[in-house]
Amino acid sequence: MRILITGSSGFVGRSLKKKLEKNGVEAISYDLDDNPPNNIKDFANLKSKAEGIDGIVHLAALAQPKLTRQDPLSCININIGGTANVLEAARLSQNSHPWVIFSSTREVFGEAEVLPITEKTPRYPITIYGLTKRVGEDLCRIFSKDYGLKTRVVCFTSVYSGKDDDLNRVVPKFIIQAAKKEPLLINGAGEEIFDFTYIDDATEGIWDCIKELEGSQKLYDDFIISAGQPVFLKDLAKIIIEETQSKSEIKCAPVENYSTTRCYANCQKAKEILGFTPKTNIREGIKLVIKEFKEAKII
Repeated sequence: MRILITGSSGFVGRSLKKKLEKNGVEAISYDLDDNPPNNIKDFANLKSKAEGIDGIVHLAALAQPKLTRQDPLSCININIGGTANVLEAARLSQNSHPWVIFSSTREVFGEAEVLPITEKTPRYPITIYGLTKRVGEDLCRIFSKDYGLKTRVVCFTSVYSGKDDDLNRVVPKFIIQAAKKEPLLINGAGEEIFDFTYIDDATEGIWDCIKELEGSQKLYDDFIISAGQPVFLKDLAKIIIEETQSKSEIKCAPVENYSTTRCYANCQKAKEILGFTPKTNIREGIKLVIKEFKEAKII
């Protein structure tokens, strides 16, 4: 099997490439950070790379909440335009007509009135980023309906990793602050609640989806990939302080409204159809990140 990964230099893309290669798949990188011509906005180049492959896992996106708020046009052009390019490249592929897996986010649900979210939860995004991802989901559904393209949406909730992650995101940032005995600053009251998904569970969910796609005739489906274990930010900070044996204080600051403040999921559908089972709870995941940070001399 040959699979193209857009956004292959991101922390999910890097981990997925290792996962695929371990399972005997030829993983083809597509990311301008690795190779400047491989820009998701370059349709002609993308179309040439989509020939002769079995599938595309589309991870490329502008995702940093603060940046997407400050530069909405780039967010729209990259996230919506890039997704349209991927789907059209797959549709026009003359040899293989590859399937597409689209990476979505909890942000499509906005501040959901009922938790946990499921695939049936109404999608009312409250950010530009969430809106672009909801449009990407709709594009996948319509390309399946109108053109017979096999697509899947995998929706992630708060994926985190170690040294390959953005070190300004909450889990790695708190670990680094705790290791330095600095205060752990929560943007909010600490009552914000999420389910944090360790990177290995996220990539396992994509792999499970690939296997389902290969054996199914269904054109479109969507799955939430999640740890399914809600954690308050104040409790996340406490766990990290305990696991780093730190004496850091926990402090709260006014909320920066760049993203949703409460979201956790029920991934029963993924369990039943994909056979997906999250294996790493938040404390175990934090231990793994701490170990990785120590080995990389980040802390």
